[in-house]
Amino acid sequence: MKLFKKIAIVGVGLIGGSIGLAARKKKLAGEVVGVARREVSRRKALKFRAVHRATLDLEKAVSDADLVVIAAPVGKIETLARRAARSMKKGAILTDVGSSKRSIVRKLEKLRFKKINFVGSHPMTGSDRSGVENADDGIFNNASLVLTKTKKTDKRALNRLKEFWKALGCRIFVLSPEKHDMYASLASYLPHAVSYALSLSQTKDSVKLSAGSLKDTTRVASSDTELWKDIFLSAREDTLMSIRIFARNLKALEGAIKRKDHKKIKRILDKAKKIRDEIK
Repeated sequence: MKLFKKIAIVGVGLIGGSIGLAARKKKLAGEVVGVARREVSRRKALKFRAVHRATLDLEKAVSDADLVVIAAPVGKIETLARRAARSMKKGAILTDVGSSKRSIVRKLEKLRFKKINFVGSHPMTGSDRSGVENADDGIFNNASLVLTKTKKTDKRALNRLKEFWKALGCRIFVLSPEKHDMYASLASYLPHAVSYALSLSQTKDSVKLSAGSLKDTTRVASSDTELWKDIFLSAREDTLMSIRIFARNLKALEGAIKRKDHKKIKRILDKAKKIRDEIK
């Protein structure tokens, strides 16, 4: 089911590569072109068949694309989007896959693109691994996908992106950038912050005794640290809010244990278990 004549993916790593693989497999575009920053990355994108064609020339790649996806770390999205927008054709759609949305959408909408339409995207999926060699065309199956909507959002572009992400297998949610960051801070930013803090709490001896629980709860601490540094700072206020909520809950458990309050401990654990059991 062809939705676009040409898709340009700027940044063919784990997510960008997975988009390319899935779009090619499902034949959603006549051509999928990857834009790399380095020659080695360009060759890898072709080696793993994530795109039909790969180039280092961003401006040329996006000039005749119907859809341009910026699949880069949040700290680089604004700069790359500005470059792409200047060369994109009238009526084309620009989106990003950044994990934070408020700052990115706010900055890009201020540019007031006259000929193209920008809508923020965030596929709530990924891996602690990175690189196109770990890309997976099934990574979006049943994954939550947030599209941002503001007063400036073009309805046609929003609907086209709904079709695109749905065709990749995603469950679509349309939220304001503010609500996205608030919810994502609890569902994504906080788990990563806690995972990093939990890893830091270990000793050389405790690591030797590590079992499944430690491996499971610290898995995402193996994620790209540069990427997550940028996410934490890009969504600073919401990240801090989620950390405060976590600290309050941990403090409540600490207090109940300190007081040897059997009933309170059990209530806290039962409530937490109920919530966890509802997570699919």
